[in-house]
Amino acid sequence: MAMSTDSAMDERQDPTRTCVGCRKQDAKEALLRFAVAPAGDALAPDVMQKLGGRGVSVHPTRACLKAAVSGGFARSLRHSVNVSLDELVGQTVAQYERRAEGLLVSAHKARRLAVGTDAVRESMSMGTAEALVIASDAAGRREDIEAQAKALGQRCVVFGTKVLLGGLLGREEVGVLTVLDKGIASALVDAVTVAAALREAE
Repeated sequence: MAMSTDSAMDERQDPTRTCVGCRKQDAKEALLRFAVAPAGDALAPDVMQKLGGRGVSVHPTRACLKAAVSGGFARSLRHSVNVSLDELVGQTVAQYERRAEGLLVSAHKARRLAVGTDAVRESMSMGTAEALVIASDAAGRREDIEAQAKALGQRCVVFGTKVLLGGLLGREEVGVLTVLDKGIASALVDAVTVAAALREAE
């Protein structure tokens, strides 16, 4: 039976991959690609999907990464891979955090950030804030701002330190900011959430 044009378009728009950890199929965007080294004996997380060559996909959770290291990678590649779970998790967290940093720099260059308590409150009250980012060591009115964001249904993540955020934005310190671009905000929240979940599972 021939596939309808609409069905064919849906398949092209929503490609799926199989997680080598849990062996379940999922949307390509829900999985993390690991690029396989030319020699086939090493793997590298490919969060940005820029590495060429062969790749294998895994849900970016500790459970699936553990299953992949325990046999999923070897089963998919048909040979053993010399990699430890802790090493793989560390590399993966680092890449997601670099991704988040890059997204904040991009938003800053595009003037799509509101920085500082007053600017953040204004962006949230005007409905232009797509995501709230709070430094892990931010004090003061952090809890009030976080509560306001949740009440307004706006996404909120804790990421980096005041010095780290300040360095990304050319300032000494930044404790709180909002992202005003929907696409950047969504990608940022996803990256920070995955990295945080992997860290907590350690």
